[in-house]
Amino acid sequence: MKLKNSFDKILRSKGFKKIELSHVIPSMKVLKRSGDIRRNMFSYYDRNFQEISLRPDLSLSAALKFAEEKTNLKKKYFYSGLAYRKPTKNNDLPIVSQFGWEIFNSKNKHKDDKEIIETSLKILKNTKFKGCKLKIGNLEIFVSLINRLPNLSSRYKDRLVRHFFRKDYFNMLLKKLETNYDIDEKKVVKDKLLANKLRKLNQEEVYGGRSLKSILERFDNKMRSPRDESSKKDVKIIKNFLKIECNIENASNVLNNFFKKNKINLVISDDYFPIDKNNINNVRVFYVSDLGRNVSYYTNMVFSIEVKSKLKPQIYISGGRYSNLLRNLGYKKTEAVGAAVNLTI
Repeated sequence: MKLKNSFDKILRSKGFKKIELSHVIPSMKVLKRSGDIRRNMFSYYDRNFQEISLRPDLSLSAALKFAEEKTNLKKKYFYSGLAYRKPTKNNDLPIVSQFGWEIFNSKNKHKDDKEIIETSLKILKNTKFKGCKLKIGNLEIFVSLINRLPNLSSRYKDRLVRHFFRKDYFNMLLKKLETNYDIDEKKVVKDKLLANKLRKLNQEEVYGGRSLKSILERFDNKMRSPRDESSKKDVKIIKNFLKIECNIENASNVLNNFFKKNKINLVISDDYFPIDKNNINNVRVFYVSDLGRNVSYYTNMVFSIEVKSKLKPQIYISGGRYSNLLRNLGYKKTEAVGAAVNLTI
């Protein structure tokens, strides 16, 4: 309780307002999103047969509360409480204690991103942890890189961006591009013959929820952009990019040298990241390309603060900028940035 009170004091001094969040949310608000969270929700039906869920994430609840205000003003909120998720691993906890803070309608990205990170560092300073690491990334760089790769079809570019947060599936996509293990040439010939037969049928006929016309259009699109040996080069670039980790002061140089070496038309300015010092109050600061893959709604800057707890590194504070969360929930697009403390450590 003493620790939470010190957090409250820091956030109030920064102009954040404390809000109370409901323990439940209408399930449909989450079901509009992809399946990364809904698979883990604890849900039930109320007396009116409306499906209700225990809040799986406090940032999600805060976003819904902000959307209900229907305001165009910039808002700075903080909150604390419990989040409830079905465990996906044996060591996962079904109930997680969180403390978070958000800036909604954040127009000045650089300024507000910096404020969220600096506030996180100030909160960290009030804890017992020593020898901490601040890791910063930006998903916008990854998306820009993918869109500039010369040998990938637009279909695969879209899939790699969309599934960046699903590591296993993302790696399977890379393997397909690298080895073509999933392509059977004999089956391709048979599929072309079958497609020619189907073109003679009623194109408005529906199969599995899709019209025959749309099925054939998708097939033709695949045939127009087949995978070849050149895609291996792009896979190598992607894998090497995701290995980049360096001091934040060197990030722009390291990235620009990488893009130049691989003939990618992309330049990162020296002031691109909200933090530009390698060490802040004995917290080492790094740029990490492969960061922010655990939360699917982040779109730009992402960060995490790693501490040593029980003799192993654990993420104590994490956050980032998101643009599409509220839009995916059925509201208008809103720029926001926030962070949360994992109080279960």
